[in-house]
Amino acid sequence: MSTDSLAQVMVDLAARGMTLAQISAKVGLPEPVCHERMTGFLENQATGMSVVQMRMLQLRRLERILDALDDQVMGGDLLTQGRNVKNIIDTIREITELMDLKKDRLRDEQVRLTQAQTALVLRSLGVPQRVLLGELMEGWIEESRQEEFAEFWNQRFPELAAQGVEENAEALVQMGSGAGPIELRPVPQNP
Repeated sequence: MSTDSLAQVMVDLAARGMTLAQISAKVGLPEPVCHERMTGFLENQATGMSVVQMRMLQLRRLERILDALDDQVMGGDLLTQGRNVKNIIDTIREITELMDLKKDRLRDEQVRLTQAQTALVLRSLGVPQRVLLGELMEGWIEESRQEEFAEFWNQRFPELAAQGVEENAEALVQMGSGAGPIELRPVPQNP
């Protein structure tokens, strides 16, 4: 994949506060051409990176800003009258937010509880599947067709479970106040 180095320079100039007209005059291209190349470059950058890569790039940018602010503050923050100390604190907060370091313990526990409940439901569905299959094989299915039936059952049962989940994917969870009851309100089925 080739990169448009001039477009990258133009995007950097825009990031530094230059207008499209100023960028156009500086690089000697018409404004629509500058706009098109900059847009193409930005779209290519956005789709070429994963969320983790973008987060790490943003982290690196914030670290560079933090280093520059730290140098200014340690050298004496007289010119900015202490504003760079506040900027350092704000940058540290941005890094904390970006890296999700300020954990919401209640949210994390709710996620873990939901995962555990989901695992319990899935395991619970497996019990009747196995028990019913065994009972059907023993008393209802001819021995010559048991292998065929077991294959059908083991394929069809998960399909039906997935269908049930899909049918209720839009269902609403109605919770009472405090530790009240939780009720699942299914989506009305079309007759």
